[in-house]
Amino acid sequence: MVALLGASDAEVLPALSASLAGPVAHTWAGALVAGQVRTVGGGGDDTPPSFTELAILAERTTPGIPWYGRATLAGVTRAALAISSAQPLATGDVLVLADAPDDPEAHAVAQQLWEVAVVCWKALASSDRGESPLYLAAGRFAAGEHAKQLLALKDAHAATLTAVLAALRSRRLDAASAREVAVGIASSALTDLRSAPVAGEHSAGQTFALLAERLRALIRHTGISLELASPDRSDRLLPPQVSDAAQALVRGCVLVMLENTAASRIRVGWEVEAEHMRVSVRDDGDGARFPQALAEYRLRERLVALGGSYTVDTVSGWGTTVTADFPLALPPPVDIDALAGLSRRELHVLAELARGRSNQQIAERLHITEHTVKFHVANILSKLGVRSRGQAAAMARDARI
Repeated sequence: MVALLGASDAEVLPALSASLAGPVAHTWAGALVAGQVRTVGGGGDDTPPSFTELAILAERTTPGIPWYGRATLAGVTRAALAISSAQPLATGDVLVLADAPDDPEAHAVAQQLWEVAVVCWKALASSDRGESPLYLAAGRFAAGEHAKQLLALKDAHAATLTAVLAALRSRRLDAASAREVAVGIASSALTDLRSAPVAGEHSAGQTFALLAERLRALIRHTGISLELASPDRSDRLLPPQVSDAAQALVRGCVLVMLENTAASRIRVGWEVEAEHMRVSVRDDGDGARFPQALAEYRLRERLVALGGSYTVDTVSGWGTTVTADFPLALPPPVDIDALAGLSRRELHVLAELARGRSNQQIAERLHITEHTVKFHVANILSKLGVRSRGQAAAMARDARI
């Protein structure tokens, strides 16, 4: 701990890895901090993880809650412990320990030390480069957007591979027919990849028809029945962000259902109302086998940015229903410079407001008095020109603080 607190920027990760060598033995440690990959090797394994691999794990984790499972790191599937910081202004930062043991108590120790490391890096970045916490938040926002784009590409590739494998394994196709179908799927995927997306709004009917075409190709040779309920108000134009997020949600859910729940039927429905669109994906598989982390993994960043909400309802042996509501009147984009007038402490208080915490909870987390919290909140409202805590929290969430 002492070595960690006194470490320079380049020494923080090695000091952290050394501190964790006892309670959480690991082959090597990798970290994604402010969009940069940092690694420290051990045990003779010199192959570092890629940015993409760490970014995918960053999306899977929930801040403050260690994630443990199998993941592809340095091109090899292995046991991994991934930890995201719960600190304000640390969105997107993740620590990954390769070949770590499955020990919840040790994971909790790693979480605590990672929080210390994040504080060290933030302090060093602020003092050495003269950057404000808000500037650092902007960098992490960009890194988070990059990670989401990588995740969308991963889903597209996964959908293509799933469709190809289903064709090759189909008992209804002979070898020649299976190869022909697989080639057609791959060719179509390459065409989509090389085609530039068309900017602008599209109707709900057009967007759903395109999604339906891709879903049919995905499950055509799986033996699973696909039911599609197109929106009644098919002529309603959708904002591009809503269109992209809704399609990504559906495709991600269908992929997970195909891989995990042993479903025989999947239903996808869109309902378009005057002010919002509801997207639902439901299967008849075993709900106990549906990864509950999918909700956070697929939806957290996109739905928060769009002001949406979601629910996941799973019943063992009866299936899973994922429902997401997207507002069709998107909030105006937030100029991050509007928050530049806040002090470091006010930014920390604002981050806690965005998490829905009360004045007493904020005081306990930041080790200040409740009276001081009230003072900071009043200053925040005044500087941002808003009337309520909710409005200030919404600005913080839009700016990824």
